[in-house]
Amino acid sequence: MELLAAHLFERNLRRERRYRDPLDPLQVCDEHLLRHYRMPRHEILRLCDELSPLLSRATKRAHAIPTHTQVLVTLRFLASGTFQNVIADTTGLTQPSVSRIISSVTNILYEKAKMEIKMPTNIYDVNRTAAAFSFIGGFPRVIGAIDCTHIPIKAPIENEHIYVNRKSFHSLNVQVICNAEMLITSFSVKYPGATNDAFIWRNCPLRDRFEAGTFRDFHLLGDCGYPLEPYLLTPFHDPMTEGERQYNRSHKTTRVIIEQTFGVLKSRFRCLHRSGGSLQYDPKKCAKIAATCMWLHNRCIRRRIPMIAPVGNDDGMNNDNDIIHGDHNPTGQDVRREIVEGFFT
Repeated sequence: MELLAAHLFERNLRRERRYRDPLDPLQVCDEHLLRHYRMPRHEILRLCDELSPLLSRATKRAHAIPTHTQVLVTLRFLASGTFQNVIADTTGLTQPSVSRIISSVTNILYEKAKMEIKMPTNIYDVNRTAAAFSFIGGFPRVIGAIDCTHIPIKAPIENEHIYVNRKSFHSLNVQVICNAEMLITSFSVKYPGATNDAFIWRNCPLRDRFEAGTFRDFHLLGDCGYPLEPYLLTPFHDPMTEGERQYNRSHKTTRVIIEQTFGVLKSRFRCLHRSGGSLQYDPKKCAKIAATCMWLHNRCIRRRIPMIAPVGNDDGMNNDNDIIHGDHNPTGQDVRREIVEGFFT
């Protein structure tokens, strides 16, 4: 009898540990899912199918939280920037469970971002990218627009001062390159807010690939915060001729796509937006969250998922573009002059 009682008690204890979904979010309308999770039902299901093998655990206890709940908890956090305890209250989970879920999912998507977010390299993709940029403003041989934006974070415990940016708050300075369709093709999320854009670019592995000639005579467009280089073209600070003025107009019209990309990224994932306050984690985890949002952003762009939240011109946290960088490479000046004479004169 005592053995039977002990067996029943153990079975009931295991049953109590099993997580029960208070509500299956996939039963609600797509508009609700888009508004609160940024994806419609069929895309959430597809994402769950992809991540399910990676989110599986060896223990029975972890299996009690369904994959779709883990995905939706993470999407809700990224979309809103809400504190974990608020999400816990709406899902029936504990705050520690929400924290573990967000960490697990973002770790997986961060690794996918590192593997899957890439610059075009084969001739077909490079030419297609350049043609799309040329269609915007007539600027030739462009395969990316580059800029940095600040992601607000809480003050770190270690080296706190290097995270204070020019606007006097703590942040990561995140470098992003996008194509003409607002797809992110390169990113760097490891630098603190006090780091300037030019330093991040000089120490970027992608710059080494441009130096090595991987992208031949194609180039990026950057603002005056970057040095003029053969593969990174900046505007004329003081245009003297009509050709230089036309170059600047085309450069500005084409490069605005990176500003629009930041606007869409931060509107869709408010945890990166200034209105969401700041990410309450250490810099390393904040970097993974930023990269996760970029991977999800690309997925939404490729699958033409509509925006429900209003889109603004970022949140005023892109780096100022009136900083004139004086480090002009002579070959970069030659390339810029060639483009002015060949296309804008």
